[in-house]
Amino acid sequence: MTTPRITVGLPVYKGADLIPKALDCLQRQTFGNFEAIISVDGNDTETAAACRPILADRRFRMVVHPKRLDWVGNFNWLLQQDLKEFFCYRQHDDTTSADFFQILLRVADSEPNAAAVYCDCQMSGARNDTEIVPSIKAEQPLERIFEYIARLPHIGPPVPLRGLIRSAAIRQAGLVRSDEFRAAYQVYGWLTKLLRWGTFSRCAEPLYYRLDHGRSYTRQHWDKVQLDAWTTLFTTLLDAAIQSCRTPEQRRFFQKTIVDRIIAFPNVDKGTVAKIAEFLQRLAREGNTDLLDTPGCLVIVESLQNQLSEPKRLSRWHKGLSQIRKRQELAKVIYPTSAWRRLWYQIRTATYGSVG
Repeated sequence: MTTPRITVGLPVYKGADLIPKALDCLQRQTFGNFEAIISVDGNDTETAAACRPILADRRFRMVVHPKRLDWVGNFNWLLQQDLKEFFCYRQHDDTTSADFFQILLRVADSEPNAAAVYCDCQMSGARNDTEIVPSIKAEQPLERIFEYIARLPHIGPPVPLRGLIRSAAIRQAGLVRSDEFRAAYQVYGWLTKLLRWGTFSRCAEPLYYRLDHGRSYTRQHWDKVQLDAWTTLFTTLLDAAIQSCRTPEQRRFFQKTIVDRIIAFPNVDKGTVAKIAEFLQRLAREGNTDLLDTPGCLVIVESLQNQLSEPKRLSRWHKGLSQIRKRQELAKVIYPTSAWRRLWYQIRTATYGSVG
């Protein structure tokens, strides 16, 4: 029997009414060389019973966990299984086109450096729009990480999570961090870690069909952000970025970039500097103070205080100028000894789009 190329992971809890449709969609894929692991949480016997008929197909197997793992625990359990070449996370209430695997594999095979290949997500339910996340194909890991962080908090839902992810990239990234907010934002840090391995490649077709529950846990957090939950995003991005930094200058650049995007976005005001104290307290409670050292914090606070003394300039011209300056700073920390490579980086990234 041919070794499967894809391991599909389906973490599910209280999903007996919707998972049969998701399983049927998988069974109908035009590319059939995959295995599927149904991971039923919290001894949910009703959902297990709804899944049992699909087990007649030997590509599917099911594990029922006796205790509640919650989403992040269940997802991490799946990541620790014997994953094949690609991992595909599938929510129990979502479906795809029949050629979803076939099309994404074609892209993945043509781009061996892609850590994740994904498509656009067509929404239904509470929303009826299409989720689109542009590709990130910069050559250097620090460039890719910067592109991803610079898009926050506008990047929206974690669409690359719902594509094909190379297991080699997953082994480097490790597991998703856990927190008391059910890891609502921790997955963004995990995706950032995937970018250390390779690129993100978007297939510009709406092949994934996502059911949006208007009162879902993550949706409520995204629509009404709580400060404590934001601090977990701050921590996980720092953790992901700092692991890729090799010099103090690189660390300082990403520390400031993350502060700008998570704490000071969209404008610096009088509450911004005070807000940093709450984030630092969070780092101390978690034992993660090494991610933002005292000298680095003082430099960042001084920079923010200087911004407070300047008039707010939100014109398109000033945003573009800010974008150029950020890329100049990044070029200096990535290529500190080569003026030619810094210039080439500026030219090559001139069409990336605004990050300010």
